[in-house]
Amino acid sequence: MKFLPLTLSLAATLVAGSAFAQSGYTIKLGMGTIDPRATSSDLKGTLPAVVSGTYYGTVNVNGGVSLEVQRQDTLMFSIERALDEHWSVELRLGYPPKHDVKLRVNNPQLSYQPGDALGPTKVDRVGAKLAANNGLVVAGVRQWAPTAFVNYKFGDKTHALRPWVGVGINHTTFKSSTNAIGNELYHDGAVRVKLSDSTGLAFQTGLTYQIDPHWSVQASWMTAAVKHNLSTYTEHSVQKATYRFHPSVFAAVVAYSY
Repeated sequence: MKFLPLTLSLAATLVAGSAFAQSGYTIKLGMGTIDPRATSSDLKGTLPAVVSGTYYGTVNVNGGVSLEVQRQDTLMFSIERALDEHWSVELRLGYPPKHDVKLRVNNPQLSYQPGDALGPTKVDRVGAKLAANNGLVVAGVRQWAPTAFVNYKFGDKTHALRPWVGVGINHTTFKSSTNAIGNELYHDGAVRVKLSDSTGLAFQTGLTYQIDPHWSVQASWMTAAVKHNLSTYTEHSVQKATYRFHPSVFAAVVAYSY
C-alpha cells in the first residue's frame, strides 16, 4: 500500500501541473513486449499422488521443480506532464497482459515418509507425471504494473531527436490460475494460487523523434525490480516458491503533446 500515496501524489501533480510547465501534457499509446526474465525458485512442499482418480496421499518435493513465466505483447499507455524544458513526471500504465507459465522439471527431488508402504510407488507415479508435463504451459498469470517516473530529457526542445532517462517506482499486482493441464497435473480438486504484490525501483530510457509541435514517436526500454511469493494449494497439498523478475519491456508508441 506504500505505492498508493506515491501514485496519488503523482496524479495530483499531473492534474494540477506546474507554474514552470512549458510543454503541458503528452499522451502516449502504442505496443510493448514484456520479457519477464523470471523463473521461480524450486517448489517446496507436497504434491498429491493420484492414480486413475484415486488419491493415495502425498509425496514431498524438495527441489528440481520450478515455474517459468513467458514473454507477452501488450498495449502500452502513459501520461506525462512537463515541469520544464528537461524534467517531467510520467505515469506509465498499459493493458494488463496475461503470461503463460511453463513447468520446468530437472531431476525432481521427491521423497516419502518412512514406513509408508506405498511411498516408492507414489514417488514413481508423481515423478512420471512431472516428467510428462515438463515444458508445458500449466498456468497463466496476469499482471497490473503501474509505474511512476521522473524523467530527464537531454538536448534542446527544438531538437528533433531527444534521448531521455527516467527513474521511478513500480507496483505490480498478480493474479494467477491453472489451466486444464495444470489441473490434471494435480488432479486433487480445486487449485488455488496466491501471489503477493511487489513494490520496487524502476528505470527507463528512450528516444523521442519530434514530427511537429504536437506529434512524436518514441522507442523505449524499461526494467524494474519485482519480487513476490507464490503459494499453490490443493485439497491435500501445498507448494511454496519465490519469484524474482527483472523484466525487459520494449515499447514503441505514438505521442501527442498539448
